[in-house]
Amino acid sequence: MRVLQKLVRCGNATHVSVPRPMLTWLGWLPGERVIVELLEDKTVRLRMPAPDEFAMRGLRPVALDDTMPAPK
Repeated sequence: MRVLQKLVRCGNATHVSVPRPMLTWLGWLPGERVIVELLEDKTVRLRMPAPDEFAMRGLRPVALDDTMPAPK
């Protein structure tokens, strides 16, 4: 599906609307967060964030050492 949309000025931002049939086909709901990426070839990619993109970086899982004796 392809539609011609217009950029609309709203304060200091510029908006473009996504038609309802596109939202329905993608399974997106109004109010959900999306990631807008500007690519090197000057195209824009709009996508839903992956769950691992919000994980805290630098944390490692705890490894339990079972060689130590249990406390009495």
